[in-house]
Amino acid sequence: MDAKKRRQYYNYYGTSYIDGNTVRKYDNAPDIQRERRPHEIPAPRRQRQRNPRALQGLSLGSLLMLSIAIVATLYICVEYLKLHSTVNHMEKTIISMEQTLADMIEVNEASYDQINMVYDLDYVYRVAVEEYGMVYPNKNEVITYKSSNDNYVRQYRDIPE
Repeated sequence: MDAKKRRQYYNYYGTSYIDGNTVRKYDNAPDIQRERRPHEIPAPRRQRQRNPRALQGLSLGSLLMLSIAIVATLYICVEYLKLHSTVNHMEKTIISMEQTLADMIEVNEASYDQINMVYDLDYVYRVAVEEYGMVYPNKNEVITYKSSNDNYVRQYRDIPE
């Protein structure tokens, strides 16, 4: 549409201002209200009533498949939420257990340091050597043997020489 036609179109439809000495008529159709008699009221048009078919376009098989899909989706969503809740609970439990472990390690290290401060190992060595006459063993005085259980040793007889 070129610019001249666009301008005329806008002036014709877009504004109520008409310039020039002739007034254009917008609607040349006869006025129906004037042709009718004032006492006549038009009868309402009757619309054809349609009988609604049950489940239009949806067969029983389609309805069954749709129902199964909805139930399966709801089941999967519920199971996912349960699993997510369980994972969150386990993460919180792991965090609290890690905190407990860190606290126990800290208490254990503090106790170990306290024990080391109470017993002076140099004093123990000096007493063992000077008072009791203890010495470190030579290489040929150490006897090694294999034990079936590493936790403890039961000695039923003397160690063989």
